[in-house]
Amino acid sequence: MSKSIDWFCKIVRVAGVNFPGAASLVQFQAELDSMAMSKRIEKLEDPISYLHEDIQEVSKLIYAQLVTCDSVNLDFDDDFYVKYSRPLAALTKSGYISQNNVLGSRIPLGINLIDPSFILYMCAIAGDNKTMERLVKTVDECPVGQWLNGKVLKEELVIPLYVIRAVFEVYEAKGYGLLSREIGSCNYMGNA
Repeated sequence: MSKSIDWFCKIVRVAGVNFPGAASLVQFQAELDSMAMSKRIEKLEDPISYLHEDIQEVSKLIYAQLVTCDSVNLDFDDDFYVKYSRPLAALTKSGYISQNNVLGSRIPLGINLIDPSFILYMCAIAGDNKTMERLVKTVDECPVGQWLNGKVLKEELVIPLYVIRAVFEVYEAKGYGLLSREIGSCNYMGNA
């Protein structure tokens, strides 16, 4: 509700107890408060979608390309960049992706997925939940000192290697394991 009528809502809440005619206004105010609270909670639960109204749509398209290419460096046609310039700008500004720009062109050459939480967000809205549950369970139950091979998991689960790597990165960031830094590898060792 706007600040200019906040006083009215406050009066309605007070009057509703003593004046029967105001009871319906109190009910209406409670419903408005409930909707506002629901939107705030939803925003806390899914802050990425609230960056722009087309975030979910563009995320599904990016995820489809990730599955096809199994790479964090993705290319799209010019129409994609023009149509989704605002959600891509919001994702870039928030640090979820980076864009490969060329001097003199407003259309990027490609995008890079630079945040593992965004990759996992895309999996949540466009991926296979059962496969993700199996992957997370495997990583979560990894014994201390045991290595998990991402390439083997990719074959077993039929999931992009970079999705597996994103899960490994999240677990490493929590201190639960170590992600191999060897070039070309995607291995994780349980540490806690």
